[in-house]
Amino acid sequence: MTERMTGAAQIRVMIVDDHALFRQGVGRLLEAAGMRVIAGARDGREGIRFAASLRPDVTLIDLEMPGLSGVQTIQATLQERPASRIIALASSVDPFQSIRAREAGAKGCLTKTARGDELVSLIRRVHAGEPVLDVTRPKRVAFPDTALSLRECELLRLVAEGLGNHEIAVRLSVSEKTIRNRMSQTFAALKVHNRTQAAVYALRTGIAVLH
Repeated sequence: MTERMTGAAQIRVMIVDDHALFRQGVGRLLEAAGMRVIAGARDGREGIRFAASLRPDVTLIDLEMPGLSGVQTIQATLQERPASRIIALASSVDPFQSIRAREAGAKGCLTKTARGDELVSLIRRVHAGEPVLDVTRPKRVAFPDTALSLRECELLRLVAEGLGNHEIAVRLSVSEKTIRNRMSQTFAALKVHNRTQAAVYALRTGIAVLH
């Protein structure tokens, strides 16, 4: 792949995906946008080695790879190089998959069905350190500043489904008192005041989806 200089410093990108055709296609797209693809890794372990030695500006990591999973790859990459900026690539719109990627340290998540210009824009924003939050497009999963646990996200998802405290307690096999306490803590963390606001938050950030 050829290097093309622009007025600003090129963004150096690495792609970690087990499908060679996908790596090549994305590589051509990014180089056409003025970026430089410095490596393509076929699995998580290779990606971790490349990230440590080549130090890319932004790394794209497929979440569904055989062997070392995408989430494990994200975690290990950040252990080797904490300054890494990582974007997770998902095969489907799965809020909990994106939450796991976020909790592992990814700066953003995008589905593989997204448009090329969406990927280019996200890479530029992550490279620039800008907040990645898009509440209007379901293909881009928003990563809010508030770090929520998977347990809190599951609670919000059930609230968005319209379940009451008793139903949620039964679903999660805990007491209603526990649910009330968790609800109060989660609402305080999000700075919301009622279940409606919490449900709206869950839907906007992709934690819950309408069927």
